[in-house]
Amino acid sequence: MKKKIFNVIKYIFFLAIGVFLFWWLYKDQPVKEYARAFKDLNYFWIAASIVFGMLSQVSRAIRWNMLIRPLGYKPKFYNSFLSVYILYLINLIIPRAGEIFRCSVMSRYEKIPFAKLVGTVFIERMADFITLITLAFFIILSQLGVFIGFFNTHPEMKDRLFSILSWKYLFIVAGAIVLIYFIFFFFRKYIRHRKREGSSLAAKLRALKYNFIEGIKSIGKLENKWLFIGHTLAIFVMWLFMLYVVFLAYKPTSHLTIETGMITFLMGGLAMLAPVQGGIGAWHFMVIETLVIYGIARPEGKVFALIAHASTNLIYLVFGSIAMVLMPLLNSGRKGQGTRNEGQEEGKQ
Repeated sequence: MKKKIFNVIKYIFFLAIGVFLFWWLYKDQPVKEYARAFKDLNYFWIAASIVFGMLSQVSRAIRWNMLIRPLGYKPKFYNSFLSVYILYLINLIIPRAGEIFRCSVMSRYEKIPFAKLVGTVFIERMADFITLITLAFFIILSQLGVFIGFFNTHPEMKDRLFSILSWKYLFIVAGAIVLIYFIFFFFRKYIRHRKREGSSLAAKLRALKYNFIEGIKSIGKLENKWLFIGHTLAIFVMWLFMLYVVFLAYKPTSHLTIETGMITFLMGGLAMLAPVQGGIGAWHFMVIETLVIYGIARPEGKVFALIAHASTNLIYLVFGSIAMVLMPLLNSGRKGQGTRNEGQEEGKQ
C-alpha cells in the first residue's frame, strides 16, 4: 500500500512539474493566437503526419512479431498493432507503464507467457537505444554548431550535462551495477535454496526467469535479422517525418529543412526521457529553444511546439482508446495461439 501511495505521489509530482513548465512557457500569449494558428494550418500535412505515425506503428508491430515467432507463437498482426497504440495511451496516463500494459494485453489475448513478452520488449528497447545513440552521433556531428549554440544559450544545461558525465556519477553507475550483480547473485542462491526445499514460490520464480531469458534469446533466432534492422530504422525515419511534415503545415516553419527536423526530433527525444506524462512542458521547452537557434521567433516556436505535441498526443489518445475497445471485440470467442506451446515449456521447466 505504501509503495502504491508513493508511486501516485511521484506521478502527480512529475505531472505538476510538467504542467507548471507548460504554463510558464505559454502564460504570456493570448489564446486567440493559438486558435488562429490552428485555423490557418495546412491540414494535408497534419494528415500526412498521422499516416507516418501509423506506418511507424506498423513497423513496430511487425518487428515485435518477428521476435515472438521464434518462441513458438504466431500472434495476430492486429493484436500487436493495437497493443502498440494502447502502449502510448497508457504512457499518457502513467509514464513508462505502457510497455508493461502492452505485454499484459498480448499475454491475455494471445496466451503467451508474460515474462517472455517482457524479454522481447527488452530486446526492442535495446535496439531502439542503440539506434538512437547511433543517429544522435551522426546528427550531432552534422549540426555541431547548433548544439554549441544551444548550450551557450543555456549554460545551466551544459553544466548539468558535464556533471552527469563526471567521475562521481560514473562511480555511482559502476557501484549500482556491482550492487545489482550482488543482489542477483544472492537472489540466485536464495532460489536454489528454496528449490531444494521444494518451494512453489521458487518454482514460479524459476519459470519467470526462464521465460524472460527465452524472450531475450529470441533475437538470436530471428529468421531475417536484416529485416529486423530495417524495421527498426523505418520506425525512426517515420517518427522523423511525422514531426517534419508539421513544419510544412505551419507557415512560419514551412521553410525549415529536413536537417532542422532531425535536430528538433533529437532534442525533443531527449526531453521525452523526463518521467512526465507525454513529455508535457519538457518537450515544448526543448523544441522551442531549438527552433529559436534556427531563427524562428519564440512566439512562433511556441505555437509550433503546441501544434506538434497536441496533434501527436491527440492521435495517441484517440487511436489508443479505439484500440482498447477493438481488442476485446476482435478476440471475442477466439482461442489464443500459445496453449500447446505453454505445455511444452512447462515440461522443459
